[in-house]
Amino acid sequence: MAFILTREQGRVIRARTGFYDVQHGKLVLRCTLRGTLKRKQRSETGRRLYADPVAVGDHVIFSHLDSEEGVIEEILSRQTKFSRQYAGKHENIEQIIVANAHQVITVVSTQMPPLNYRTLDRFLILAEAGDMAAIVCINKIDLVDSNQYEQLANTFKVYEELGYQVLFTSINVPQSLESLKNTLQDKFSVIVGASGVGKSSLLNAIQPNLKLRTAEVGPKTQKGRHTTTLVELFKLEIGGEVADTPGIREVGLWGVDTEALEFYFPEMEPFIGTCKYNDCAHVKETDCAIQTAVESGDIHPERYRSYVVLKTGETTETPTSQV
Repeated sequence: MAFILTREQGRVIRARTGFYDVQHGKLVLRCTLRGTLKRKQRSETGRRLYADPVAVGDHVIFSHLDSEEGVIEEILSRQTKFSRQYAGKHENIEQIIVANAHQVITVVSTQMPPLNYRTLDRFLILAEAGDMAAIVCINKIDLVDSNQYEQLANTFKVYEELGYQVLFTSINVPQSLESLKNTLQDKFSVIVGASGVGKSSLLNAIQPNLKLRTAEVGPKTQKGRHTTTLVELFKLEIGGEVADTPGIREVGLWGVDTEALEFYFPEMEPFIGTCKYNDCAHVKETDCAIQTAVESGDIHPERYRSYVVLKTGETTETPTSQV
């Protein structure tokens, strides 16, 4: 019997190069892109615009080909998106990691791999650029002693004062997972972070039947291995949904006006416009109100260092764990 071609609205729950699992009610179809959408990946001059025009979380219009396969005809407008600049030597190519999420949970680890404030601050900027709430999750707290934990807590008071929710977690400290559960409940969340920080392990601890792949961090390299290879959306038994993402090592800014980078650092806003020079970049200039605020303790030096690295394009930054 011939299959009747119909157009329906669905949601992308899994994406891998060229193929997308689209959910429509209880039905999940494996879909590809209509040729007209593929052509929209490039500008009129032929320049590539997107790593992939479709992302997990996208609402799409699709046509059935049969009971198992379909074709995406249209991508509906997004409420939010979490994007980065496509990694590698490519320039001006957007990689949309997740669309329409409510919040971004950025996971960093106390050790193995060491805590990197530069990476953390880049993720927070991308969350703001994509119109999503940002939560900071410091994982593997069992790897630090009480003095180190106190030092971390004091450092991250700075982030709490800036309005970011801060969580301290470990899969080996079950009670520490309650705050993460409460944060995930009834929201569509995307969890991001470098390889090895424990994103998948945290999700497995919250919902063991997810059975996400995990791997140990190499003791010599202090780097994690990619175990999550694609972005995938999971429903949570506590309510809500979460998108698990592969470890991200290059966090290139996208959708961020680097000429106005200081506006992505809330603690700098009271001092903007009070420097001696109107075109002050707040890096090496004299009579700079923001540099003075760093010296007086009104702006944390780690946050200012993140600003300088992003503003100047420095590429020699190393992990900056303080524990």
